[in-house]
Amino acid sequence: MDGGEIRRIAPEEGPDSPESPRLRPCARGLSQAQRLYHADRVLYPLKRLGERGEARFQRVSWDEALDTVASEMRRIRECHGPEAVLNLSSSGNLDGLLSRTSVMANRFFNSLGGQTAIRGIISFEGARLAALSTFGFVPPPPGPESALKSRLVVMWGFNPSETIFGTNTNWYLALAKERGARFVFVDPRLTDSAAALADQWIPIRPGTDTAMLVAMAHVLFQEKLCDERFLHKYTYGFEKFRDYCFGAEDGIPKTPAWAETICGVEAQIIAGLAREYAASSPADLRGGWAPGRTAYGEQFHRACIALSAMTGNIGLPGGGPGCWINQDFRATLGVSNPPVLENPTGKSVVTWRWADAVLKGTAGGYPSDIKMVYSVGGNRLNQCADINKGVRALKELEFVVVQDQFLTPLARFADIVLPASTHLEREDIQIPHVQGNYLIYNRKVIEPLGESKSDLEILTALAERLGCTSFSDKTEQGWLEELTHGAPVSYKTLRSQGVYRYEQPAPQVPLQVFVADPSGSPLPTPSGKIEIFSQALARRQRPHLPPLPQYIELGGTSQNPSELWNPLIMVTTHSRQRVNSTFANSQWLQELEPDGLCMNSVDAEARSIRDGQRVVVHNQTGTVVIRAKVTERIMPGVVSIHQGAWYEPDEQGRDWGGSVNVLCGDAISPGEAAVTNGVPVEVARFEG
Repeated sequence: MDGGEIRRIAPEEGPDSPESPRLRPCARGLSQAQRLYHADRVLYPLKRLGERGEARFQRVSWDEALDTVASEMRRIRECHGPEAVLNLSSSGNLDGLLSRTSVMANRFFNSLGGQTAIRGIISFEGARLAALSTFGFVPPPPGPESALKSRLVVMWGFNPSETIFGTNTNWYLALAKERGARFVFVDPRLTDSAAALADQWIPIRPGTDTAMLVAMAHVLFQEKLCDERFLHKYTYGFEKFRDYCFGAEDGIPKTPAWAETICGVEAQIIAGLAREYAASSPADLRGGWAPGRTAYGEQFHRACIALSAMTGNIGLPGGGPGCWINQDFRATLGVSNPPVLENPTGKSVVTWRWADAVLKGTAGGYPSDIKMVYSVGGNRLNQCADINKGVRALKELEFVVVQDQFLTPLARFADIVLPASTHLEREDIQIPHVQGNYLIYNRKVIEPLGESKSDLEILTALAERLGCTSFSDKTEQGWLEELTHGAPVSYKTLRSQGVYRYEQPAPQVPLQVFVADPSGSPLPTPSGKIEIFSQALARRQRPHLPPLPQYIELGGTSQNPSELWNPLIMVTTHSRQRVNSTFANSQWLQELEPDGLCMNSVDAEARSIRDGQRVVVHNQTGTVVIRAKVTERIMPGVVSIHQGAWYEPDEQGRDWGGSVNVLCGDAISPGEAAVTNGVPVEVARFEG
């Protein structure tokens, strides 16, 4: 601090050791002060001028802004019912106990009588369904120190060097490498993680990962490399999976040679990885979330679990369950979220298809006719599919409210913009995003800039205007005291010391309790076991959501997915410069890693494209104009664009901001996973 202004953000001070490394911020964390003082911060309430989407606003008082919002909410709810309000809130205001995935926004609408909510998490909905249908619950990830016990780590579509995936994850992976662990990366790109750690890089065609996994399973069954004791004692239905791999029903054995024609990985490489995985216990197959964001993404995660079970690596220190997300860790930290209350309408739409739901309503099979959108810390226009459809949907609505810190692409379409303070201007408690054993007290460093207010203050003021007394009767401090009541550290102590680390008697090993005592601690599945054949999915009787992990061909007909790609396939990757779309307007971070379209030199030469040249990326959904990055670190036939850049359309509807969701359609997998990877596109030189 200097004269009441933040000048620098630094890492945690103190001792550093493999057992207890200091918490290291990434580039995004170090740039927080620049975001706080950004010239484009929204610091006052704004009211729309002109047509919606022109981004012309005038400053108004808080009273006028809140009165307008309350009046419109009351009118729409009385005329059309509470389900006419779609809550598009998210966690763009940085996750904390009071802001995590905008739980307070859900509480607000439910206390008013309900809403149309959004369901599903774009990042990992395929993984979530796979875990629930196989384990009966969503296991937490292995502790970050787990890799120190692994002999082999298979990083499948997993790139923590850029996504971070939990503070100090990369510290432990690097330490595991130094101590002799072997790393294999399966990914269409040679990511920064692979460049730093890989002993072997296996490029694979996007959307075909499951074919390679079931071919590996075929090798394990055929060559009797399975842990038979584990399969018989802890799993259900592995015999049916074996029959599938051998082609008992369709007459097609799922051999490495079969998979090679689909995924582009040589048969001997597939077989070699299967044998190495079976012989390297403990081995950790880390199935990342990216391959699950494909047309049948849940099948990838279910196949990863099956392989982990077949090799006896589940519940084993240094192994892993093959599939995990970040839903259950709050209970292990002794903290809780504010109760969101039950949604009285019971109505929801899939996040990825919110725009379609607005445009089609009940006539199109959706549960409600939506008249109003309210977004707290969300930028769903930018972060969901088919941005051009989203624009049409926003123009159809009667009223749009955005509560945020910047005029994001979504906020530009708002009727009222309410200025939210940042986490540096309010009190909160930060908790690990994916994994970790710590709590961080989020101190209020400065007073809110301009007239910005915390999300809790804004929603409380609106609730009072709407006559709602059940939303909140506490200050931020009061909520935080209640939510940390079960933590082993008191709120007062946490405030004084800043960071609290939990003492863990042993590393976190998912499903270790079940493996130690399967009869005394059964899983919440119908069999009480790991269900390779899922009875829950069998009861649903959906042909494209089978009870066994299966490779399902794109379109259901072609044996060669390249015939469907015509001619390039795009993956949408995460950047070190953003948290989804947060930080997209940070000049520092843009200089760190400018956006561009990564393509192999083979594909570039075929199109007479040079590195740094502006290109047009297009398909039937939309068009993006962006710079080309010609590189050998992506396989031929595949291109990539980092997701999260802000939408900047021209008069023809072409995007110049590099916003990749202009190109992604709003198709979802049978398990409601977003399809952001495996998107067909064409690329040409820009002739403008």
